[in-house]
Amino acid sequence: MIDDDDLRRTSRRLRDLVEPLAANVYFAEEAQSAYRALGLGYIAGYFSSRGACMGQVPGEVVVSAFAVFNPAVVVPAVDEAWSKTDAPTVLAARQEGAVASLQRILEGVPEGVERATVLLRRAGEAANLEGHPLASGLSSLGFPGDPIGDLWRAADIVREHRGDSHTAAWVAAGVGPVDITLMTELWWRIPLRSYVATRGWDEAQVDAALESLQARGLVEGDAFTPEGEALRASIEDTTDRQERGVIEALGPDADELFELLEPWSKAVVASGGYPRDPSQLSRP
Repeated sequence: MIDDDDLRRTSRRLRDLVEPLAANVYFAEEAQSAYRALGLGYIAGYFSSRGACMGQVPGEVVVSAFAVFNPAVVVPAVDEAWSKTDAPTVLAARQEGAVASLQRILEGVPEGVERATVLLRRAGEAANLEGHPLASGLSSLGFPGDPIGDLWRAADIVREHRGDSHTAAWVAAGVGPVDITLMTELWWRIPLRSYVATRGWDEAQVDAALESLQARGLVEGDAFTPEGEALRASIEDTTDRQERGVIEALGPDADELFELLEPWSKAVVASGGYPRDPSQLSRP
């Protein structure tokens, strides 16, 4: 059985390498073009295409699964999307865009893709589904049946499983969606208030959340207190523990997987297909 230190290191390394491959779809012009053809702008395309793995659900369900986004942004965006298209159609557009973008960036199908997909699928199949709506929804879709599509789907399942685990961890810790976003800015060592607006929260909502964190003794000024840093670290540790099944399924093959994924992930970042190297933001 893997010990907690190895679990932490391995799960966070997997997170950092999978992230650009799975999430390139949110920055891929090929995907945006496919959504525009359906009459969807970026916001409606993002929320509907990512949430459609759960079915053609209302915006409130997407809010629950995505967790950190302002419901006032999410619900109308999903309503707009379902007024113009449906879940199977937007899922097809998402898949088309993701595959085309990765094929462009990776210049076709690199050697090792099939092996990496086998390992990622093994990890995803070992992941528990209870309490993991997005990972479960993706798992229900099956695999596209082409090398890059299968790699992307396997990476997306692993990515969303950790995301679902993270949501469960911060909700259980009694932290709200604006709170966790501000705490993550401090955890990443990026300027406070520099990321939270991308989740749709306005200045008054951010002010209220920051005041709450300060009143709880978790933040002082624009920095963590020791108690705040410890709480944020505990949330990440709780997330790691929920990934035990994923990591133990990889076993000694984890290093092989990482060697395969690393150059592809770096290629996505270098191409502008993901905004920054996640390992440069992540805490060890």
